[in-house]
Amino acid sequence: MNRFFCALCLLCFSFLSYGQNAVLYPTAIPDSEQELRALKQQLLSTPAAQRTQQQWRQLAIVSISLIDNADAPEVKDATAVLHQALTMYPQDAELMAVQGSLFCIQAGSRKIDGMQAMTLANKGFRQLDRAVIMAPDWLGPRLQRAITAGRAPVFLGKRPLAREDFTYLISAVPATPETQVLRAMLLYQFGELSQQDKALASSLWQQAASLEGGVWSERARGRLSP
Repeated sequence: MNRFFCALCLLCFSFLSYGQNAVLYPTAIPDSEQELRALKQQLLSTPAAQRTQQQWRQLAIVSISLIDNADAPEVKDATAVLHQALTMYPQDAELMAVQGSLFCIQAGSRKIDGMQAMTLANKGFRQLDRAVIMAPDWLGPRLQRAITAGRAPVFLGKRPLAREDFTYLISAVPATPETQVLRAMLLYQFGELSQQDKALASSLWQQAASLEGGVWSERARGRLSP
C-alpha cells in the first residue's frame, strides 16, 4: 500500500469556474506543472492574512498536486498549508477533503510501516467522508474522494465508492460547452477505474475523446489508439 497512494499526487486538475445553475464546482487550478508552480508562487506572494478563502483552496490543491512521491519535501509544505488554511476556515469542506487526500498520500511513505500506513489511509477516508457529508452538493469534496478511492489498494474495498462518486459527478455536471474539460476529466478517470470492463472503459474514453476537453480528451484518444 505504501507505494500505491503516491500515484494520487500526480494528478493535476484543470477546471473552469462556472456561474450557472446551482452546481458548486471544484476549485480551479491549471493542469501543467509549470503553470501550477507559477500559480503557487503567485498565491504565496499574497500574505497569509490577506488570502481569500478561495485562494487558500487553490493553494491547498496546488500544493498536493505538486507532490511527486509521499516522501518528497512538498508533503511537509502541503501539510503546513492545510494546517494554516483549516485554522482559518475549519468548516471548509473542500479544504477538509484535500487534507483527507493528503493523509492518503502520506500513507504511501516508505518511512512508515504497514500499520501506520493503514492508520493514515483510514484517517484520510474518514476525513473525505466527513467533507462529503458536510457539503453533499459541492463537487470538489466528492471529486477528491472519488479519485482517492479509485487509486486506493483493492484490499481497502474503496472501488465501489469511487464508482458511485464518479457516476454521481458525471450526472451532476451538465453537458455544456463550458463544462467540457471537467466532463472529459471525469469520463477519462472513470474509464481508468473501469478497465476490467473493457466495453465500459472504452465507452467512457470515447465520450471523453469526443469532447474539447484539453489534456483529458487527448489522453482518452491515446487510450483508444490501437
